[in-house]
Amino acid sequence: MVRKNPFFRILGAVVFFFEGRNGGVIKSVADGRREQRFWLATQYFSWRKFWNLIRVEVQVRFGRRLVWGSPYEWEIDTTNICQLKCPLCHTGKGTIHRDQGVMDFGLFTSVVDQIKHSCMWLTLYSWGEPFLNLRIHEYIEYAHKQKIATIISSNLNKPLTPEMAEQVIRSGLDVLIVSLDGVTQDVYEIYRVTGHLDRVLDNLRLLDQKKRELGSSTPHIEWQFIVMRQNEHQLDEARALADELGVNALVFKKVDFPHGEDDLDLAEKWLPRQHPEYLREDPFFKPYAEDGRLCWRPWRSAVVNWDGGFAPCCYLTDKTQDFGDLNQSSVKEIWNNDKYKAARALYQKNFVPGEWIGCLDCSVYQGSKAARRRGPVDLQPEPVVLQINGAKSVNGDGARPENGLSGPEVVTVSQNGRGEGPAAKTEEPV
Repeated sequence: MVRKNPFFRILGAVVFFFEGRNGGVIKSVADGRREQRFWLATQYFSWRKFWNLIRVEVQVRFGRRLVWGSPYEWEIDTTNICQLKCPLCHTGKGTIHRDQGVMDFGLFTSVVDQIKHSCMWLTLYSWGEPFLNLRIHEYIEYAHKQKIATIISSNLNKPLTPEMAEQVIRSGLDVLIVSLDGVTQDVYEIYRVTGHLDRVLDNLRLLDQKKRELGSSTPHIEWQFIVMRQNEHQLDEARALADELGVNALVFKKVDFPHGEDDLDLAEKWLPRQHPEYLREDPFFKPYAEDGRLCWRPWRSAVVNWDGGFAPCCYLTDKTQDFGDLNQSSVKEIWNNDKYKAARALYQKNFVPGEWIGCLDCSVYQGSKAARRRGPVDLQPEPVVLQINGAKSVNGDGARPENGLSGPEVVTVSQNGRGEGPAAKTEEPV
């Protein structure tokens, strides 16, 4: 069905034209998801979005600092709270230096209104569990009404009621990615620490049942299985279980290590042995590194954190690495501000940044030809104040009520991107 859509062929032609030099419009998405992104783009196609994509791609090709157009791949993290402790995740490790909470719904609608004519697809997750935002279905529904494709990735450990499952399906959610890395509890919990396999399976069965009752083909449910040392013997069992659960797709994914990680002993612990097809030549390779010439994200994508912090990608996790704040500025104002122009210029010869930007800490930049040519940059970020021990809002109103805990902490970020202050405290919402 997808391949018969003429817009699919048009987008394919654009990718073919730009891919050779710049890594492609959708080359960097996880294995098995490229056609899915094409499908989403065609379902919500408009000539205005397509023209914006063309303009941006031309400017990526020439490495322009000032971009005419807007990012077309968007990520909005409506909450950065998660109840699991996954050991290769910055949230699970407690190494993200940003307050925790849930995005104010008014801020969300304001952002969506600004991006609806350029956004090809919107991922509503980053470093948190989306279903811990108790109003997530309202956020999805609003974006859907603005003709924006929506994608969520969830550990699905929050118990869903029939009413909640129906709300998610009726919201218009296009794709639900479920992170499930094992078919028995003893294997599953090795990576999904504090997770409950039976709860995930019950939720999947409930969603499949409700989709059938409502006669809905969406959300497209994708089971994501990261192939690791402890679970690689369960791939066949996973395929059989996927058929039973009624998921639309099962994607076996390679292990991704945290940014800046280069511990071979750590890699040895997690990487599979029996399935070399799920190994990379360099285990710490980042799929967004492209060809070492540049990182395309300062041109093509944008991330909005729950607190309004605006950055080119999810690798810039800390508050000090934000390029702007959408509580104070518009998308248009931030998109071509000094930090964005400096990030794009990092890949040009003879450019010397005048202020610290988060990209200087990123392993994608540090592994580029431009970084090797430029050498170390002696700049430091300004410290920010975080309420890292305060209570976290879970009701979608953006508030952070007092709970009698200790006050704010001043946190700075070192040149390796990790904070020097205490880590944010993760609390399980009620």
